[in-house]
Amino acid sequence: MRIEEFKAAVGKYPTGVTVVSTKYNNKFYGFTANSFTSVSLEPALISFCLSIKAVSFDAFLNTRNFVVNVLSSNQADIAARFASSVPNKFQNIDFIENSFGVPLISNILSSIECEAYKQIESGDHYIFIGKVLKVQINRDLDAKPPLIYYGKSYRELK
Repeated sequence: MRIEEFKAAVGKYPTGVTVVSTKYNNKFYGFTANSFTSVSLEPALISFCLSIKAVSFDAFLNTRNFVVNVLSSNQADIAARFASSVPNKFQNIDFIENSFGVPLISNILSSIECEAYKQIESGDHYIFIGKVLKVQINRDLDAKPPLIYYGKSYRELK
């Protein structure tokens, strides 16, 4: 099996788009993740995957708290920014800090605030599992579709 074929095959599976954010050593970190999923209801657990080569890997490996920011269809620019190698990804991004100092991006569909629960090494990535502490749903955006990633591009559910 070739890696390019594998990537093309998994690219045929549409996923939602999130930005996972944290604060570590007084610096904000974030990355675009489509590997986010719920894991358990009791306790409420979620997971995401992150490459060991990611600039933010050490921050997420060593942080206690993080937030999953669920993006709406009009936030492809935010997803692209956090998927890029721009050094200060939060520059010109509207956000607030939660009680742990972790950035919550403004005008998103929902946010899921977590504490680190478990980390599992898996090939060239780690699976990060978080225990959900708090959720917020932006009811003003209930009619707004989520941002979707499919076939190497951001899309909108119609």
